Amino acid sequence: MEKSPNHWRGAAALQRTLREEHGGDADAVMAQAFADTSAGEAERSYREAMARNHGLRFRAADVNLPQQVLQPDETVFDVAVGALRSDTFPLLIVTDQRVLHVMDRLRGWTILEEAPAAEVTGAEIEERLLSGRLRVHVRDGDGLSLKISEWTRTQEVAELIQRLATGRPPPR
Repeated sequence: MEKSPNHWRGAAALQRTLREEHGGDADAVMAQAFADTSAGEAERSYREAMARNHGLRFRAADVNLPQQVLQPDETVFDVAVGALRSDTFPLLIVTDQRVLHVMDRLRGWTILEEAPAAEVTGAEIEERLLSGRLRVHVRDGDGLSLKISEWTRTQEVAELIQRLATGRPPPR
């Protein structure tokens, strides 16, 4: 179905209005509005978690991410944005069921690493000269690792993982 020029003009005007009213928060407002109208818990909670990253300088073509890597009933607690890699930004997604390290590839979002929530024992940030690394520790194995360039939001996600690993509920 082809859209008329008036349809596109109306959409552009609505976008301008949102940007005038909300400034730098316009993307987060649009993401939250989208989340509020979607049906699944995974979609809603993912959009809500990603909205907390609205001040970061990154773009993720994540419209189909919840459908590709999350279970419909999964609740996303938070998302850490990794450093630019291969023209995309990898994400570390913390849910009620698992922790996932995902990346956008040519055929869509791919799970690079994952660990069941019950196997996660903690998290830490390793500082490097120009960047850092968020490491998620698991009972058996190497765990997950995400190269980072942003510290504040990543520290919040690491603290959340620590909290969940000790059996405490996520903050509300």
